[in-house]
Amino acid sequence: MELERILLRSSWNRDGNLEPLYELDNRADEIVVTLDLPCVRKEDIEINTTEHSLEVIAQMSNAVCWQRWGVVQRKVSFQSFRKQIRLPEPIEADKAHASLQSGILVITLPKVSRKVPIRVD
Repeated sequence: MELERILLRSSWNRDGNLEPLYELDNRADEIVVTLDLPCVRKEDIEINTTEHSLEVIAQMSNAVCWQRWGVVQRKVSFQSFRKQIRLPEPIEADKAHASLQSGILVITLPKVSRKVPIRVD
């Protein structure tokens, strides 16, 4: 019963949203977030970002329904993916871009430039 509680808490919500697998790569001048979004078209993806967070909502082309799975047998249905990620550093949201290929969404978020010119006396 404890395993079921952990799976329910970490993988999906009761509102039909599935949390996609993702990877966050914190590079020198940008943050690259890669998400696994099978059964999703680019027209059905909504990406919202602020300086410190990223939210991805994606509608699946077909709902996925599992009648029997694992030890616990119950009907579960998913229509969309939803993931909120807190970013490790501030980003320039207006310069972000994303691409989708074969169900893999790659979002590139340039970090805020902190270059300050120093005057030489």
